[in-house]
Amino acid sequence: MTVVTTSRKAAHDLRALARHLAFATGARYMPRGKTGFAALGEEPAIVFSREHGRVRFQVIEEGTIVFDILVRKVTVSTREGPIVRTLRVSDQSVYDVLKRYCEAELVEATESTVVYDGQQKKRVVLEVAPDA
Repeated sequence: MTVVTTSRKAAHDLRALARHLAFATGARYMPRGKTGFAALGEEPAIVFSREHGRVRFQVIEEGTIVFDILVRKVTVSTREGPIVRTLRVSDQSVYDVLKRYCEAELVEATESTVVYDGQQKKRVVLEVAPDA
């Protein structure tokens, strides 16, 4: 099972993104605090952190970063309609990685995005920067 977590001293908005992603994919959310990655054991982890004001989205497996991307823009809005319990990814390279760690489907969009439905009728849209 995949674990979703944040950097050690994460702001509230990063923790919310992580909780929404865990909810959307059925993964386990683990608040980080002083816990190191060694405590995750063999489980792969999706980690949200902040770097120079931008959100960083990483996948870590067996202590190694296997996927690392900067998010250009985060939009959290109210979800209309039924909940969708999968990631909707519009970039093929991002989809190829994420489908190994959680439920994901490839969709068409004009921007490179990752969209998921979180808790309390929230919809999260991450505009990713595939070239970063």
